[in-house]
Amino acid sequence: MRRFRYLLVVIPMAALVAAGPALAAQRYTVRWGDTLTGIASAHGVSLHNLARSNHMRPRSLLLAGTTLRIPGHHGHTSSGAHGITVQWGDTLSGIAARYGTTLTHLAAINGISPFGVLLAGSHLRVPGAAALPATAAGGSFDAVSSLDRWAAHYGVDPRLARAVAWMESGYNSGAVSSVGAWGVMQVMPATWRFTERLIGHPVARTPDGNVRIGVAYLHHLLNLFGGDQRLALAAYYQGPAGVRRSGLLRVTQRYVADVLALEARI
Repeated sequence: MRRFRYLLVVIPMAALVAAGPALAAQRYTVRWGDTLTGIASAHGVSLHNLARSNHMRPRSLLLAGTTLRIPGHHGHTSSGAHGITVQWGDTLSGIAARYGTTLTHLAAINGISPFGVLLAGSHLRVPGAAALPATAAGGSFDAVSSLDRWAAHYGVDPRLARAVAWMESGYNSGAVSSVGAWGVMQVMPATWRFTERLIGHPVARTPDGNVRIGVAYLHHLLNLFGGDQRLALAAYYQGPAGVRRSGLLRVTQRYVADVLALEARI
């Protein structure tokens, strides 16, 4: 269902993330995982200007502990920006939605890939003074109650439904992806229409309706793949036709592994 928009992530034992670069006045000490692009973006300077000021090439590798000179630093990203500590189960897309920014911008100012893996306990720079209220997009909507209710209705393990929802959006009913998937279950418009046909009637475009569509579609995929959770999850991410045609792509394998790890803990 996600069509490779981003990999939701935060498994404590998972691999590597670049911690967000801290602001500096004129100097910056490189930390493990930093990139020259990320440092340039965080300090409001161009990559080429930063590289030239430090007698480096734009594609140079950085060594942790190295001190870089920040040319013409205007502190442009410092206005209203601050750092947060990644919690277990956080997603880059969910954090972006909470702070009113985009996934790509959040990744850029932290010098990480939108497809990367977040590590619980690492630090991210976020724009704005405070997170949006958790219920801002969905009023008093309770995602967990909705997930459990529709999981019971469709005979899906509620832990699996919760894990998919957390992986997709961090339970954020206001999350919208760059390709148009939205809500707690990150449902694409075509998937919504298809699942309405399975259900037999239209479903309201509400946060609860989004959960119903997502869980009903997951139920359909479980049936389609003979109850195999791994294949059903792969199809949720990659599409059933893609799974049958190409098998599980590497990014899909990571997605499935993360969801199954979440299922055991959520």
